[in-house]
Amino acid sequence: MSGVSDFLDNSVDLPAGRPYGAIMGLAPSKGARSPILWRAAFDALGMQADFHPFDVTPENLPGLVKALKADARYLGGAVAVPHKELLLTELDRIDEAARAIGAVNAIRRDPDGALVGANTDGLAAVESFEATAGPVRGKKLLLLGLGGAGKAVAACFALAGAELMVWNRDGAKAREFAGVYSASGKPVRAVSDIASVIAEADALINCTSVGFAADSSDNDDAPLDLALLDQLPAHAAVFDIIYQPLQTALLRAAAARGLKTLNGKSMNLGQAVIAFALALPDADRDKAAAAMAAV
Repeated sequence: MSGVSDFLDNSVDLPAGRPYGAIMGLAPSKGARSPILWRAAFDALGMQADFHPFDVTPENLPGLVKALKADARYLGGAVAVPHKELLLTELDRIDEAARAIGAVNAIRRDPDGALVGANTDGLAAVESFEATAGPVRGKKLLLLGLGGAGKAVAACFALAGAELMVWNRDGAKAREFAGVYSASGKPVRAVSDIASVIAEADALINCTSVGFAADSSDNDDAPLDLALLDQLPAHAAVFDIIYQPLQTALLRAAAARGLKTLNGKSMNLGQAVIAFALALPDADRDKAAAAMAAV
C-alpha cells in the first residue's frame, strides 16, 4: 500500500514511531499557521509529536485519506481549501455540525480508528466576533463568500441569532444556502447587489479569500468596492476572516473610516484550539490554548 508521502506535492519527513497531525489543502505549506500553533501546544505539553502541512491535489485526496487511516501515527488535524467540501465523501464519518454546514475543517481519529470530520470555523468566528463587537443575537450582518469557511461562519452566526444577508459570486449558491436556513426558521436572505443592502448592515464579514497573501505581504485586492464602506453605519464592524496579512486592504479602508475592525487571527487561534481538543481529548486544553496564543 502506498504511504502518506506518495500523495503529497511537498516534501514531508514522517519519522517512524512519532505521532503527527497535519493540515491538508492545496498548498498549506505556503503559509498555514496550524503547524506553528500545534507544535507550540505539543511542546508545552511535553509531547513528542509534530504537525505538518500536506500539499495535496483533489485527485490525490482519496488516496491520502486511505493512507492516513492506515497510519496509526496520524492523530488528526486541520483542513484547508479546496478540500473542506470534498472530504465530506472521503472520511469514515462526519459529525452533525459539519454535515449541516456542508464542510469539514478538522479531522479526529476515534478510538475505533475511524477518521471523523468536524467543523470548528463557525464557532470560533462567533466567539471572536462577540469578543470585539458584542453579542451576535439581533444584529444584521452582511456576509460575503460561501465557500467552506463561509458556510460554516454563516451557519453559526445564523444559529447564534443574527439576521444574515449573504452574497456569493455564484448567486445560486447564496440562494440555495438562504433557502435551506430560511426553511428552518432562520432569518437568512440572499442578496445579489452589495451596494443595495450595505447601509442596513451592523457588520460586514468577508469570508472570501480576496485579500489573502501567501507570503504575508500586502495585498491591495478587496472583495467589494471600498467606496461602499462609506455607506456602513458609524457603529458597524468589519470582520475579515483572513489572517494573512493581518491588515487586509478591506480592514485598512474600514479603519480609515473609523469603523471597528477585526482580522481572522483570533478566529484562527480559536478553531485551532478546538480542533486540537478534538484530536487529543485527554490533553490539557487550557495549557495548549495558552501555548498557541503565545506564538
